Amino acid sequence: MLFYRVRLYGKPKGPWRPVKRQAERDALELGLGEYDEWGTFFVNVPGEIEELHQRFVTCGA
Repeated sequence: MLFYRVRLYGKPKGPWRPVKRQAERDALELGLGEYDEWGTFFVNVPGEIEELHQRFVTCGA
C-alpha cells in the first residue's frame, strides 16, 4: 500500500495520506495544485506529491 504527502522544496508540508486524492486536496489548499480543463490534477513547481510504501512510513514523518 502506498502513502502520499505534499512536499515543497523537498520538505514535507502535509501528513501522510493513504489516498492520493487527499494529498492532492492538501496541495490545493496550499496553492500548489490545480486541475486543467480536462480535470487532470497537476502540482505546480516547486511542489510535489511524494509516494512511499507503507513499510517505510513512520508516524513522526
